[in-house]
Amino acid sequence: MSQEKVDQKKYDKLHRKSLLRKKKLENVLGIACFSIISIAIVAWIGFSVYKKVETAAAENVTYEYFDIDTSGIQDYLATLN
Repeated sequence: MSQEKVDQKKYDKLHRKSLLRKKKLENVLGIACFSIISIAIVAWIGFSVYKKVETAAAENVTYEYFDIDTSGIQDYLATLN
């Protein structure tokens, strides 16, 4: 083994706790970032679909007002009396 490898092993052995803590922290931060990004993407897709459904529903609404001619019914009721 070269002297460089020996020195690296000694360093790793002396600083094992801090190196493990650093590695665990990096893993947790990686998972947290991935989770936040995934939640943001899912929320964005859900919001986009919701907006498209709302605009489609608003476009399909039609209000029709009919003018009803009740003069024929009134004439008929007048003849009954």
